[in-house]
Order: sequence, then C-alpha cells, then structure tokens
Amino acid sequence: MLVLINFPPTRDIRSLSPFCYKAEALLALAGCDFRMEPTTDLAALPHGKVPVLKDGDLVIPDSSLIQRHLERHHGLAVDETLTGVELAMAEAFRRMTEEHLRWSMVHARWVDPAGEKMILSTALAGVPEDMRRNVLNARRESVSRTLQAQGLGRHTPEEIYRFGCMSLDAIATFLDDKAFLMGDRPTTVDASVVGVVLNILASDIDTTLMRHAAAIPTLADYVLRFERTVFGPAARIPATLRGEQAA
Repeated sequence: MLVLINFPPTRDIRSLSPFCYKAEALLALAGCDFRMEPTTDLAALPHGKVPVLKDGDLVIPDSSLIQRHLERHHGLAVDETLTGVELAMAEAFRRMTEEHLRWSMVHARWVDPAGEKMILSTALAGVPEDMRRNVLNARRESVSRTLQAQGLGRHTPEEIYRFGCMSLDAIATFLDDKAFLMGDRPTTVDASVVGVVLNILASDIDTTLMRHAAAIPTLADYVLRFERTVFGPAARIPATLRGEQAA
C-alpha cells in the first residue's frame, strides 16, 4: 500500500501545508489505496520536507514529483482530456498560487504579529510550552530571510497582502460560474489551488488577505465543492466555512 508522509492534520483541515493537502488530494483523485504517516520530524526525510510518498522501495519527495509518479504508475488521469492551452493555463494558475499567493499566506502566519496566536496553537502545539516563543522567533527570522530572498519580503506588509488579493481575484474571476478551474470536474490544478485557498479561508488570522478571501463567496463555494467531490463522506469542513456549508 502507498504511504503518504505528511504533517498531522489539524482539528479543521487536512494539513497546514498546502503541498501536503495537494498530495493527499492527488491520491484521492487517482483512486489509490493509501495510508497516512503523520510526522513533525523532517530531518530524516529527503529534502527535509513533506510530503513524501512511499511506494514499495521507492521514496518520492515533493508534491509535483508525487503527481508525476501517480500519473505514470497509478492511473492519475484527470488531466488527460485537457487541451494544450488548458494545460498551459492550469500550469500558470498552479505557479501563481504555489509560488506567489502562498508566500502572502506564509507572511501572514509567520511574520505578521497577527499570526502568532494561530501558529502557537497549531503549528507549534507539539513544542513544549516554555520553548514555543523561542521556536517561533527563530522560525520567524528564518521565514523572513526566505521571503527576502524570494523577493516578496522586500515589500511592505500592505503590498504583500495586495499582491495576494490580486491572485485571489484572478482565481475567482477565472472560476466565474464553473464548478472547477478547468470545467465541471476537478483536475490536478484544483488540488494545488484549493490547498492554498482553503488554508487561507480556514485561518482566523485577521489580515487583509484573509478578510479579502472571506469576502469572495465564489472561493468558499469552490473549496467546499472540491473537498466534498474529492473526499466524499470524509470531507473536512473548517469552522470558518461551516456557515457556507449550511447555506
């Protein structure tokens, strides 16, 4: 059986990591039997990060490499009917979301003081309480350096969130009245985009980015539709979206 190594789930969502969410969704889209192996010890893993997929003796790190492996060996075929233009558009949305919008979310969590309460109670919940503040400060410095190197961190917080809001608007505009980004059924790009957008919508961090996402009903409808379609009875609905589910 396939084994997916990833972060433990939170009370509300499958993973605080959009890439772990993506990998789990890809396995579900492929119809694979698999089991989860949650971990917070990344030192022994390839690249020092999750997700990692074990397939017998094979160890596949990185969600994009996991996607390619599932397409080649486990029947992940949801993109097969897409045209070349649609595949190109899907890749553009995937990159915008994973390499740009996600960093605005990372800033909100780890750099903006508004994210402290959420991080201390979720991502650092397993750290001894008397050490959490020191771990948070060290992680904040590391993330700040990464954001500086990536480029987004050289902007003001207002600009960082404005860029993120522009990406959210682009996703909502392209969705329009479609069920999913590429049409009436989910494809792999939805796994990437929902992994980030759901994490933004599920957050109770009070920032411009989170408020902007919450003000776009199309986004909430989209992530709930994806979660229910892909995971069925096992769908997990964040507390922040349970009102939309009832509606």
